[in-house]
Amino acid sequence: MKRSNGILSLLLVAAMLLSLCACGQGDQPTSLLSIPENSPVSVPEEPAAPATMILTDNLGRQVELPCPVERCAVALRYTNELIRACGAIDKVIAVDLNTAQDRDYWGMFDPNEVIGKGQRELDYEKIVQLAPQVLILPANGSWEEAEEKLAPFGIPVFIISGYDTMDFEAQCRNIGRMFGVEEQAERFCSYFTDKLAYIDQQLEGVAPRTYYYEGNADYSSILPGDTFYDMFRLAHAKNIFDEDAANVNAKEVDPEEVIRRQPEVIIKCITPDSARAGTGLYTPPEKLQFQQSLQSILARPAWQDIPAVRNGDIYYMTQFSHGGACKLVGTMYIAKWLYPDLLPDLDPDEVFRAWLEDFQGFRNIPGHFYTAGELAS
Repeated sequence: MKRSNGILSLLLVAAMLLSLCACGQGDQPTSLLSIPENSPVSVPEEPAAPATMILTDNLGRQVELPCPVERCAVALRYTNELIRACGAIDKVIAVDLNTAQDRDYWGMFDPNEVIGKGQRELDYEKIVQLAPQVLILPANGSWEEAEEKLAPFGIPVFIISGYDTMDFEAQCRNIGRMFGVEEQAERFCSYFTDKLAYIDQQLEGVAPRTYYYEGNADYSSILPGDTFYDMFRLAHAKNIFDEDAANVNAKEVDPEEVIRRQPEVIIKCITPDSARAGTGLYTPPEKLQFQQSLQSILARPAWQDIPAVRNGDIYYMTQFSHGGACKLVGTMYIAKWLYPDLLPDLDPDEVFRAWLEDFQGFRNIPGHFYTAGELAS
């Protein structure tokens, strides 16, 4: 009898255990503890991200890069601005002195810890010491020499020319893919390409107005092929030297030729005296510097006979301001100055504000653009 009771007790315990096991089934995953010891266990894995990627740069070179790039060195302020606008400036570990000189705008970079003076004067020892995953240079930099010097250290050279207006979209896409910030890069790119499309739509079939551009040095101008030229072309402006550019010395044009060609608009670039040659600064020059320049133009012999001077169609922009977004900030101002009534929905001041505040993270600052009328007051 006692033995029968013992067997019954064992059966009851077994039934309870089976019941408890059943409670753990249903929609719940099978416990690894319930899998027989010798059964294979398969655990799903995320697909491995590619270790590298191949991108085509501004010169058409195909370059293999880490995916994504986490550490890069960059020589050229315009390119650093593009990278910051796309949301990846934290991946830049060092820049050139032409960038770092502007302490108000590039305070995160030490001017004593740079990779060279500019894109043509590089400190290869410093670059190797910093060990970036890639060195980014513009097409007008010493990239061939850099490629040769850095190849033994496994540092590739990639070309992004932040001044190349016509390659703006491709360079935004490259930055987006390179650093894994595609969404921000596309938002930034679309902001400007949408406005270019509006300009093209509004000015379709309109005869282009003629302009004379003068750089910071008096009588220095531009010709087709210069880095500034496409900024004007996208604004539907016609260079007065287009027809016989081969006979013009753009570094020092003949003032008589400007008079003879009768430009409808004059646009001049101003750079602060404190800036390194060929560069710009976030803080604009004093208004007096613009006013003195305007008075100098008005005093040039016989220039009162030029339509632009006679009608007060003289405009100023700084080296810093016009260069934003591969010079598309400059394009917006030029288009509005030339065709104010045909572009009612284009507000270049708002574009410049968005460029600085939304895409660079800096306070909008006045004093980079002037009309002759504003300087006369």
